[in-house]
Amino acid sequence: MKRMILFSTLVFARHLFAGDGAVSLSPAVIILRGETGQSTTQTLLLRNGTSRALSFEVSAEDVVVRDGKRAFVPAGSIAASVAATAVFSEKRFTVAPGEAAPVTITVTIPPNAATRAVVARFRGLDVIHNGAVGATASLGALLTFALSDDVAMTPRPLVVQPQTATSSLTVAQTCTNSGREPLVAKGIVAVIGADGRLAGKASLMPHRLLPGEEAQFNTEYAAELAPGRYRVLVTYDYEGHALTQSADVEVR
Repeated sequence: MKRMILFSTLVFARHLFAGDGAVSLSPAVIILRGETGQSTTQTLLLRNGTSRALSFEVSAEDVVVRDGKRAFVPAGSIAASVAATAVFSEKRFTVAPGEAAPVTITVTIPPNAATRAVVARFRGLDVIHNGAVGATASLGALLTFALSDDVAMTPRPLVVQPQTATSSLTVAQTCTNSGREPLVAKGIVAVIGADGRLAGKASLMPHRLLPGEEAQFNTEYAAELAPGRYRVLVTYDYEGHALTQSADVEVR
């Protein structure tokens, strides 16, 4: 059986309970690359850091994008559902306090796969009370799949708000994943003075975008700028591609 290539497993999902430890699921994001017909088996580790035993029910859902935003739909409810192929080593299990439980998930990418992501959802079956408030320890792990090199990101106009007596210069831009594959985009803002010299830099928080998904990148340039005209350059880096945007602004 052909296997997909694992690129990274770097993030942890965590659900906190005040005064009683935490429940965590790792990894929370798994990035894979391959072709239709290939399968992948990944191990997810749920740690119970609370003082009580906790039970979970596991299921898979497809992640779709509607009007630029993510939505989660039950396995098999869309054509060529990836989640419908999911097989778990455990469908329901209990983790003792202070212990960890591994659960494997195997998915196969069907022909003409309609989505590029699946979430493995661990739904807590126990209600934990903190005073009069009850909560469950439900977590999820996201698996994304890249099946081609069709990666593209389209920006809307760059919006720069100049520095004022009471606020810093701010930069905002909405970008859409206009390709067919998932991407992770990060950016740097450079503020250039009228003399061509770099006045300073600021970072844009990275965003993970599924095909069709949009997100707003924004940041605040905290340092004070002297009065004058500036050019703001924003450079995005996503999956080996670069995109630069610019706008002029005057600080009075």
